[in-house]
Amino acid sequence: FGSSYKYIIEQTIFSFPQTMAVKDLENCRADSASTEGLSSSDISVDSEKPTNKNPEAVEEESLPPQRLVLAVMITMVQGYTLVGPLQHYFKVRMGIADTGDVAHVFTQAAALVQWGKFAMTLGQNVVLSFLSPLERVYLAWAGMFLGCLVPPFLVYALGSTWLGWVFISFGLIGLSLGIFECTFLNVITPLGPLTKSWAIMGFPGAFAIVNVIGMTLVSFGLPVEALFWYIVACLPIGFGIFVTKFVPQLRGPRTPSNPASEEDREETTTTAPRNTNNKQAMVWRSIQQCQKWLPVLLPFMFANIIGHFVMEGALPANFNTFNSKQAPLFSRYAESHLMKTSRFFVVFFLFVGLGDMISRRVGYCFRLSTYPANLVALALGILCSVFGMYLTTIGVGLAAWASAFFAFWGQGFNYAVASKYIDKYIPRDHNLAAYSFWMFAGSAGAIAGSTTVDALRYWICHDETYPHLCLTHGHH
Repeated sequence: FGSSYKYIIEQTIFSFPQTMAVKDLENCRADSASTEGLSSSDISVDSEKPTNKNPEAVEEESLPPQRLVLAVMITMVQGYTLVGPLQHYFKVRMGIADTGDVAHVFTQAAALVQWGKFAMTLGQNVVLSFLSPLERVYLAWAGMFLGCLVPPFLVYALGSTWLGWVFISFGLIGLSLGIFECTFLNVITPLGPLTKSWAIMGFPGAFAIVNVIGMTLVSFGLPVEALFWYIVACLPIGFGIFVTKFVPQLRGPRTPSNPASEEDREETTTTAPRNTNNKQAMVWRSIQQCQKWLPVLLPFMFANIIGHFVMEGALPANFNTFNSKQAPLFSRYAESHLMKTSRFFVVFFLFVGLGDMISRRVGYCFRLSTYPANLVALALGILCSVFGMYLTTIGVGLAAWASAFFAFWGQGFNYAVASKYIDKYIPRDHNLAAYSFWMFAGSAGAIAGSTTVDALRYWICHDETYPHLCLTHGHH
């Protein structure tokens, strides 16, 4: 960092007020100030100049935001929310208790979401290499629809309690999400960073709609199966918006100056048959040329591991800790200042959504013109995630809300920093491979975090029980 230290400080700290002092977040165009008056050839790798930027990224920065992509992303990601509170309702409808052998089988079946996501985030580049990225998005949409249809139709409507439906439902959701997330972000890259900044808010947006608004309505009497049907109904709507609004833009006409050669067709896969802006190297070619993109991506992968580890460890640990009918807000020994646990978690998920969603927008407002500046930003995000994990161990309601905000702020912020960096600085023909490896690392962190839930609960409870905390058997 030696000769870059002064530049890092100026870009990441002293320029922060100037960067944030905008009337609208849409004015946070990536590095607009640092590239003003420069052509792509003027931008070189130098400790005193911005990092070398993709020529395509320079052009894409001027594209206007297409906010409707947020709705598209939300409709798909809402299927992922079945791993949250809806998972418990699914289990109850199947007639499965919270303990016992069958309950353990259900838990393992639900874990297929993470395993499926883990496998297909990277594996799709091999097993689905015969499909273009756009075709993989279509396939993921179909799989998510079928997986989400199982609970409301086969279990709630038809009354089936066959345990195999759990494996089918969660398996399809996990595999589809693993295919969709990195591929969709790659597919919409030519639409520009401002559109991408709206798309990445789909995850916190979806969880806020289902876990905050939806569960609040359920607490006031809405049948929970209506929430399952809502998720299913949204999927074809989102697909229709994507196909009619965005796909035509991604199928730019071929021009005589940019024809597709036979070599291109053999060694690259395109977002769509006529797309000339987003050619992707086949995975074996990206691996052969990994020295061009993988070493610089490693810190982003490490940050993604930490962020997902905290999310998948701290979130379930809170459910296993605040397991009485009421949750203490100020002291684990308190018999007063209590809140109904169901409402406590509605507020909890509100803080999750706020931390995750706001940080993803803020991440696109930072002017990170050098590689060291990106590393500083990643470190800040990791610190927020770790601080959120620490707050979880306090075992008090207010601290749990703060832990949700900071843990998801750290992950959301680093998600934005990484996606912005990949689009701007990773060679464009390796964009999909970079997203795949980055998200594969995150999925590994999520699986590791899910295995530490019991250990984290021990750090909170220390094998003790309290009036409304750390009960041996939950009552809500």
